[in-house]
Amino acid sequence: MMFMVAGLLLAFLVSNTLWFNVLESRRIEQGKEMARDMAYSIASTMEFIRSYPREYRHIILNQFRDMGGSRYLVSINAEYIDVDPIYESERKQTFLEDFNGAIEEKIGSRLEGLKVEFADPLELRVYNGVKLVDLPERWAQNSLIREPEPAPVLVAQVPIGEGEWLYLAGLLREPYYLSEARYLSADQVLFVLIMLAILLVVSWFMVRWLTRPLMKLASAARHLGTDLEYDLKPLQVEGSREVRETAIAFNFMQERVLRFIEDRERMFSAISHDLKTPITRLRLRSELMPESDVKRKMIVDLEELDAMVKGALDLGKSTDIHESIHAININQLVRTFKDEFKLMGTDIEIRGIARRPFFGKPLALKRAISNLINNAIFYGKDVRLDLVDTRSELKIYVVDKGPGIPEEKLEKVFDPYVRLESSRNRNTGGAGLGLSIARNIVHAHGGRLQLRNRVGSGLEAAIILPRI
Repeated sequence: MMFMVAGLLLAFLVSNTLWFNVLESRRIEQGKEMARDMAYSIASTMEFIRSYPREYRHIILNQFRDMGGSRYLVSINAEYIDVDPIYESERKQTFLEDFNGAIEEKIGSRLEGLKVEFADPLELRVYNGVKLVDLPERWAQNSLIREPEPAPVLVAQVPIGEGEWLYLAGLLREPYYLSEARYLSADQVLFVLIMLAILLVVSWFMVRWLTRPLMKLASAARHLGTDLEYDLKPLQVEGSREVRETAIAFNFMQERVLRFIEDRERMFSAISHDLKTPITRLRLRSELMPESDVKRKMIVDLEELDAMVKGALDLGKSTDIHESIHAININQLVRTFKDEFKLMGTDIEIRGIARRPFFGKPLALKRAISNLINNAIFYGKDVRLDLVDTRSELKIYVVDKGPGIPEEKLEKVFDPYVRLESSRNRNTGGAGLGLSIARNIVHAHGGRLQLRNRVGSGLEAAIILPRI
């Protein structure tokens, strides 16, 4: 919407600038034509009056007045009448220069004593002590005084004999030519504001129509990635063509993901049943065997096989699909770890606080953090939990002071059954599934689990969870 408004304003300013320049160039040409027309008319009137004897000039003046002052107010005065000029402007000076040049062109030489000026008709004096507004309407007012806003009057005075000054006053063909043109008038600004208001209202509904399906798509994708217990219904196919195609593709993907998860659950249930039953039978048969080294080795192998099957089932169910999402008090959760591990003889240091609850699966998240703490205690002894809460992410760091992990194995340790402890004794190193389970849980929350060797010594496991 901001781009649309900016585009409209830019288009208006550019078009208005071009139109303003075109109008100005036309007004300049129009001014030159009016100056030439006025100069030729006034020069012709002067020559006409001069051509008659002095005793006949009053007859000519009466004829001009009886015509109602159709073009000019003409009079002959005994002396020059002072004229109060209107405001100075570049357009006014240009017009007067063009006017004087046209007079010289018409007469063939410079007209001695000619004085030309623009005056306010309401203050203009045409005779000694007599103002234009005091004259009879038929003489001048009906043609020289515009209503409701009087326009400037061009006054030309020139001596035509001893003690005689010819006085001519007239309006331009475009009376308000000298008025300064405004780049943006009040009407134009009002028009633009109305257009902007209409555009904002229309574009608001248009943008809402376009983005509502995208918001539904984003919500469905968020729930698909973090909360499979949510009632995941197919998206309604609506909106523009591109959005409809995206919704159809998402519905197809969602259907495949849900079908895959259901198939995986059935598969692990079958594995749990099919493997535990023969392992149990083998253990019973081994117990009935006579005491021997073969019997003891078989029992150890069966216990190891049972532990591996349980670990595999735990890995498959590590996302805790059937656990609902709740608001988790992270501060209370880490204090629980501190109390539980203190009973086992390990003191965990806690730094930082979470500013608000995190929405996730409590038992799954607790299991992921617990796995990381157990690894840190086993390999690194001194353990510290750092909480960093930002507007977009919640970060939980599990830091130890152990030997760390070789750089080439930082990603390898997330694979199932990979252990840094090389012995085959499960009591000394576990099944090698703790980090895999922890990462699966973090990924199910839309987050990331990263390992990093600290400078000096120690390992840092970072759980980075998005704030949705």
